[in-house]
Amino acid sequence: MISVRGVTRAALLVSEVKEKKKNALSRCGTARNSLMVFAALVALGWSQGLLAVDIDHTTATLTQERATLAATSVGNYALFGGGSIVSYPYDTVDIYNAGTGKWTTANLSVARESLAATSVGGYALFGGGHYDDQYVNTVDIFNAGTGQWTTTALSQERGFLAATSVGNFALFAGGRDSTAMSNVVDIFNAGTGQWTTAALSQARYYLAATSAGHYALFGGGGNDTSQSNVVDIFDADTGHWSTATLSKARAVLAATSVGNYALFAGGLDKSGVPSNTVDIFNAATGQWTTATLTHAAAWMGATAAGSYAFFGGGWDGGASNIVDIFDADTGQWSTTTLSQSRDVLAATSVGNYALFAGGSPGPNAFSNVVDIYATPETAPVPEPVTMLGLFAGCGGLGVYLRKRRLAKPIVGGSGPSTQEGLGG
Repeated sequence: MISVRGVTRAALLVSEVKEKKKNALSRCGTARNSLMVFAALVALGWSQGLLAVDIDHTTATLTQERATLAATSVGNYALFGGGSIVSYPYDTVDIYNAGTGKWTTANLSVARESLAATSVGGYALFGGGHYDDQYVNTVDIFNAGTGQWTTTALSQERGFLAATSVGNFALFAGGRDSTAMSNVVDIFNAGTGQWTTAALSQARYYLAATSAGHYALFGGGGNDTSQSNVVDIFDADTGHWSTATLSKARAVLAATSVGNYALFAGGLDKSGVPSNTVDIFNAATGQWTTATLTHAAAWMGATAAGSYAFFGGGWDGGASNIVDIFDADTGQWSTTTLSQSRDVLAATSVGNYALFAGGSPGPNAFSNVVDIYATPETAPVPEPVTMLGLFAGCGGLGVYLRKRRLAKPIVGGSGPSTQEGLGG
């Protein structure tokens, strides 16, 4: 015989199970709806290129606050050389060793600012520049294999020049001295150790340089009265030069390359107004396209790490902390920020780290901050929501969000406008 108490207990258990099932289904429905909304938002953000990139960000400090310095990387080393505060030039080179995570210092043979730097064949080269009203042709060369420094000279004294490397060649182009603009290109062949010269199609300074494929590109720039839209292109395979044009004439723009793409971004237009234009050259197809930064700026720093091109800081009427990021794998743009707003900073990359150093946060103010971004080790951006299977308990629907593992940050630390000519 079943007691009334037993029947009552059984009824309560059935009621409890039904309530739990009802609550579970309700929660599942809510979760499913939330996930559907989340997925829609992700898809929208993905299609519009609005998703923030999941990149680790740390900071370090240079030994000295300064702007108008130059940067390049060779082997495991990222080097930041020269620069100035107001009119006082520095010969300091801050060197980060990505293999050990340590910082050391060295010295250029001549203290100077507004120099150019590039690397080729195990050598980092810092060429040209000026101090006070004196322009120099000095090239300081760091040998990453031996750790030794040597010097040589450009064919012409000048500052405000641009440098890049392609194949065995390091090229220093354009610039100006105290009286005139230059069209000279000094070319170092790391295979032979010899220097030769060539000429840009147009004399100019405050131009930008980068390389993609077997091409070295020198874009934009200006003189004391106007800006240029010319791009001089050196083909390392043939040794021939050709020209192209940017979509808009501008100077003090920034350039870097990632994958097959060479990007020229920002700068001052003919009216001295900051631009948000990005001209993109595809070295595989030879075609040009355009994009836009999230903000118009000049005097930015630019570099590339992993599949990302970074354009950081700059002057948009005041010092900026915005970093626009282009992903060459997806064609999408995203943004992050520097730890401190500043312009006339320097940028370079080593390994999967992008480093932005020094600069000016405002009039007669200078920074020693190094912002360090560690790009993902594998696929570079978070992927959209991925449906993987059916899980029991929610009508069989499950969602798995994949998150890529990031590289560890390199160093810790803490840290904190000077523009010449061309309006603004």
